[in-house]
Parts: sequence; structure tokens; C-alpha cells
Amino acid sequence: MDELVKTFHIDWKLLIAQVVNFGIVIGVLWYFALKPLMKMMHKRSDDIEKSLQQAKEIERKLQEAEQSKEKLITEAKQEAQVIMEQTHRDAEKVKGEKLAETRQEMERMAEKVKQDIQAEKQTMLREAKGQVADLVIAAAGQVIGKNLDHDTNKKLVEDTIKKTGD
Repeated sequence: MDELVKTFHIDWKLLIAQVVNFGIVIGVLWYFALKPLMKMMHKRSDDIEKSLQQAKEIERKLQEAEQSKEKLITEAKQEAQVIMEQTHRDAEKVKGEKLAETRQEMERMAEKVKQDIQAEKQTMLREAKGQVADLVIAAAGQVIGKNLDHDTNKKLVEDTIKKTGD
């Protein structure tokens, strides 16, 4: 070993001083640089882990919200369909009612027209009978050659009309 020390010119005192210096530098670096750096890296890792967990939670809530939205949309569509069907049924009911009312109104109008025609027919028959009576009186007066008083003529015509009318 002595040869080795002489060959490489190793000085024990210098070697021990360098080892002590190296230990002091390592200690100082460990205490002032590596320890705070490790602490900061652990904190950073924890923050990243928390962020990932929060992102997973947000994603889960987003999926729940999406499912909830889809469910609400489906329910709204179903409710809209029910409302549309109800509206259609109500419209058909109103249509039927209006159609029935219109038919009834048309029947009432037809009945009124029939009554009006019947009344007009009766009026025309009375007028025609009156005119026929006047013609009969005039013709009978010419045939008989004498004219009876108006009341007697009228009574005679009415009796004749009754006999022929019935």
C-alpha cells in the first residue's frame, strides 16, 4: 500500500480533509436544497393527485348531469306527446260538438223554412179562395142577373166553398 501511496502521491491528511469537505457539502446541499426540493415535489405530487381526483369527480358529476338531462328531455317529450294527444282529442270533441250544433241549427232552419212555406201556402190559399169567391159572386151575379147584397153573397160563397173544399 505504501507503494500505491508513493506512486499516486496520495496524502492522507489531504484525503481526509477532502472527505470531510465533501460530507459538509453533501450535508448542506441535503439540508438547504434537496430537503426543500423533496418537500416541494411531494406537495406537487399531492396537488396533482388531488386535481386528478377532482377531475374524476367532476367527470362523474358531468355524466350524472348528462344522464339527468337526458331523462328530463325524455320525460318532457313524453309529456309533450300526452299533451298533443289530449289536444287532438279535445279538438276532435269540439269538432264533433260544433258539427252537431251546426246540424241542429240546419234542422231548425229547415223546420222554420217549412213552417214559413206552410204559412205562406195557407195565406196564398186564403187569398186564392177570396179571389175565387169574388169571381164566383161576379159570375153568379151575371148568371142570375141580379146581385144580392154583399153579406148574402159572401155567405152564399162561403157555404159553397165549404161544401166543395171538404
